[in-house]
Amino acid sequence: MENSAKKRVMIFIVFLAALSLGSYFIPDGSNLKMLLIIWIPAIAALLTALVTGLSLKSIGWSFSFKWIAAGWLIPVGYGFLTYGLIWLTGLGEVPNPTFLERARFTMGMSSENDILIITSAFFYITIVNLIPNLVLAFGEELGWRGFLVPQLSRFTGFWLTALLSGLVWLGWHLPGIIAGSYGASETPLFYQVFCFSLLILAGSVIFAWIRLRSNSIWPAVVLHATHNGVIQAFFERITLDNGNTEYYAGEFGIVLPLVSLVIALIWIRYGRIPGRSVKPMMNKVYSEV
Repeated sequence: MENSAKKRVMIFIVFLAALSLGSYFIPDGSNLKMLLIIWIPAIAALLTALVTGLSLKSIGWSFSFKWIAAGWLIPVGYGFLTYGLIWLTGLGEVPNPTFLERARFTMGMSSENDILIITSAFFYITIVNLIPNLVLAFGEELGWRGFLVPQLSRFTGFWLTALLSGLVWLGWHLPGIIAGSYGASETPLFYQVFCFSLLILAGSVIFAWIRLRSNSIWPAVVLHATHNGVIQAFFERITLDNGNTEYYAGEFGIVLPLVSLVIALIWIRYGRIPGRSVKPMMNKVYSEV
């Protein structure tokens, strides 16, 4: 069983690399290209399952409101912690008048109460707008946490599973960052790569944990989608740049990666880490393959 899982991981990486390379031949500026790129991990996972005879039940389709709520609350929590630190220390200012103006227009609100606008925008972005984000996040998560994490957990412990899945996740993003199609605009490239790498590797602990503890892909999908919404569409845009804010805010600033690292270290010290206890639960799934 372990050899089968290792073989599947290697085949997945080959498909992932081939599809990613092929995507560069799609004309730039196409919305279809962006959608296809986001869904490359999912396509690679499905192709791997097809050629190796892996049951799609191994993806983990169970649904639990408790774990779905956890997937939503975790990024909201570290988002408030991260940007609370940024605002309190003066590394960035709040609110951004442009954000308030656009929020009023988008939601059709004429109220002059900024708190009401901010609160409404938060729930609009993280709940109402969650559905389209889920579609995009699912394209990645089917590959990373639906396929890769459960397969790695067949022959490695939790920490190595989190690390290896994080390295694959990071490696898939790096070409876009280096090419300048994904990242910040004002900070040096090496700084962006360092911050984003730390964020991905620390975040992989959280993602692997919620996938294996819940035995489901859905909490990871919700976590990913909520992160994209709350960090990229809410906190980044409500924060006013005071000159050097890009060095601290967002996925390519240093504060969010450090907060994620602290959370990962807390998981290491105090969390109920999935380990051998996960395998009997997973064996039922793999026995059907």
